Amino acid sequence: MIKEGGYYKVSGSALLQQKDLRKRGYYVMSTQDDDRGSWGDGRGRGRGRGWGWGRGRGRGRGRGFASRNSTFNQPHPHPPTQQTQHEPPPQPLGQAIDTINAQTILVELNNPTIQDVSYVASYNWLNTESPSILVPGSPPVWSPPVEDVKLERDSQDVFRDVNAARYPSYPMEPAARALLAMKPEFKLHSLDVVGCGSTLGNLLRCAMAEDKPFRFDAMLVGETAFFVRRESSPTLLIPDLNGFGQTFPEIYTAWDSDVRNSCSHQRIIQYDLGGLQILIRTETDAYVKKSTKKAVSSPAHPVRSPSLDSTLAGIAVDRPDPSPTQELEIKMQGTVVPQEQIFDIKTRNKRREYNMDEILPRLWMNQTSKFLIAYHEFGLFDKPEVVSVKEDVLKWEKANSSLLARFHALVKRIIDAVRDSDHRHFEVSWDGKGPLLVTKQIGEERDALPPDLVSLWENLN
Repeated sequence: MIKEGGYYKVSGSALLQQKDLRKRGYYVMSTQDDDRGSWGDGRGRGRGRGWGWGRGRGRGRGRGFASRNSTFNQPHPHPPTQQTQHEPPPQPLGQAIDTINAQTILVELNNPTIQDVSYVASYNWLNTESPSILVPGSPPVWSPPVEDVKLERDSQDVFRDVNAARYPSYPMEPAARALLAMKPEFKLHSLDVVGCGSTLGNLLRCAMAEDKPFRFDAMLVGETAFFVRRESSPTLLIPDLNGFGQTFPEIYTAWDSDVRNSCSHQRIIQYDLGGLQILIRTETDAYVKKSTKKAVSSPAHPVRSPSLDSTLAGIAVDRPDPSPTQELEIKMQGTVVPQEQIFDIKTRNKRREYNMDEILPRLWMNQTSKFLIAYHEFGLFDKPEVVSVKEDVLKWEKANSSLLARFHALVKRIIDAVRDSDHRHFEVSWDGKGPLLVTKQIGEERDALPPDLVSLWENLN
């Protein structure tokens, strides 16, 4: 989707206004409403403010912790149009089961730290008409050109949440399927919480008293609390990206040949935070190749991603859409990439020095030890390099012990609240000012997982 003035052009169509896009199944949010700073599974890398969180590779002008979808995460085949013609009004909240003041919450541990980090599973979303993933997949590999070239600005609108856009029925199902495919012996019942960068990041922001409202679903499966990102529409778009967060990785990274046609790499890691066993899914930008990797399929050779124009040429709005009734297709293919080889990317004008405090909370949350801040002058980058930020992350953790104590207490309080309730489906919400609310879902209940996985999770001991 390309913006021309106040109009949008989708491959195979004439110029359209936002109202016409909505009729065709897209929801277009204004840049002012861009919530990609939501520590999600999408990202805003260009002129970003905040922590650059979120994944949906909207890397351009993300405010805060963004979302990420480009050619890497470009507009994907969209969910059913009848559900996304207009942004639905906020639904009322149900009965509160707990009201929590994150600033005065009783702290049980003074300096909780992340321990026992382990890579559990991963998967790539394929750019296909039906929902398809590669397990374990692999991120794009860092492969900069011999000489830096001047890049064009981003021009593509992107999805806020790639997982919901590609599989709206159960956005957490791909992570669970990938986990069971790679580690069938995994002790599911040992987990206290399963979340993503968006949901757990929102709670960390609440503990920091950053006044950005949020609302997400929670479901108790066995004794495990699932925190599930929830947008007003699974096809929510982030328009008007005009940085270099999309075009930069197209030139400086490449998909390995065994994962070509991928659009997103999602990773699942597990760690202990002050006695809480946490499983978190986040999206990864790229990795630095080493000589030894464990291959699941044939040896991989880097291939450049196709250009945005050539890729979008095959994504007309009248293509078949992923629907809630379509089954997820899983193919065992890709390469296991160790956690220490992955890194996140941020682009920035060289006249504006990047403040690492914007990204360190995210790097701590997803335990990423490498980072690339790519400075440019009018789109010309100057030999950007990936650097280790492991010590910076550890220093941030030590310096923010009080914050992390509140965050730990907040997560534990929510887990206890849902475990003590006779209900299973909840919402967690914060208006950015008052107390955080844990409420019962009203209306049709939204499950975190399909029935077969719920049954499996609950019956394993």
